Amino acid sequence: MTVVGRKADHLRIAAGPDVAHAAGTGFERLRLRHRALPQRDLADVSLETELLGARLGAPLIVSAMTGGTEEAGVINARLARAACEHHLGLVLGSGRALLEDPSLLSTYRSADRPPLLLGNLGAAQVRLRDAPGRAERLIDLLGADGLAIHLNAIQEAVQPEGEPQFAGVVEGITAVVAHLAPLPVLVKEVGFGMDGADVTLLREAGVAAVDVAGSGGTNWALVEGRRKERAGQVAAAFADWGVPTADALVEARAAAPELALIASGGLRDGVDAAKALALGAGAAGLARVFLLGARADAASETAATLVRQLRIAVWATGAASASELSPAHLRQ
Repeated sequence: MTVVGRKADHLRIAAGPDVAHAAGTGFERLRLRHRALPQRDLADVSLETELLGARLGAPLIVSAMTGGTEEAGVINARLARAACEHHLGLVLGSGRALLEDPSLLSTYRSADRPPLLLGNLGAAQVRLRDAPGRAERLIDLLGADGLAIHLNAIQEAVQPEGEPQFAGVVEGITAVVAHLAPLPVLVKEVGFGMDGADVTLLREAGVAAVDVAGSGGTNWALVEGRRKERAGQVAAAFADWGVPTADALVEARAAAPELALIASGGLRDGVDAAKALALGAGAAGLARVFLLGARADAASETAATLVRQLRIAVWATGAASASELSPAHLRQ
């Protein structure tokens, strides 16, 4: 199957049922402090933040999803419009198909330009000798502010067409970071989380930020398992594999206190986003909720709801701003 055909499968299956991790994100164990006397007006709560050199209206990222197909073009246009209207960051889907066929550009980019736009390549491409040049070409094609590199070892191992070769990926990331400097490089998982040792390696590679993308949301082994029966038999064993998002975030913050962190992986709403910020994330990433909103042509409404939920959550903890959230705003 072609890369484009595979992307169409992914988009259809990821929006459907029964592809979530069997276990939760870890955020369900946490509760934010509730202050009956917030001592300020809701409208006075600030959500503005700076991430990777961009000023965002709220610390929310539309996580990487898709590109390369006609439906992907519609989805990405709606997501870009929502990100523009609410001043959010947007990470585009894997750019491998675009590099192979630049005529697919319109399925990735539209006229709307979010304040933070990142291109995206996978580990399988980053380990190639010409990866730095490919990364630069992708950023130029997209007019992006930087690059996201996704790590998807379990997905590649289960995927019928997968490329589970990860020798040299760290060295490839290091080379891409050096080549693209001063543009930022973000490294993210795809929903199985990261160990603290992974974050240490990435910090040493010089990345600008890490998205821990923990387990608890869409399980890409199960998505691949829905495409082929044999893959489904293999995928079933990995239904609860990975590091829950909350745990991955805590480990990442301990491993690299100075590194910018994004928390994604199963976040459902603005309250989950507030919990992630309280645990040390600089921003929260969401994918499925935005995908469903975009498919219903309601991505902007989805973004407005998430921003409103986050503002109320920050206010009700007694914090003056989203950036002020810390473990002190969690109930012990």
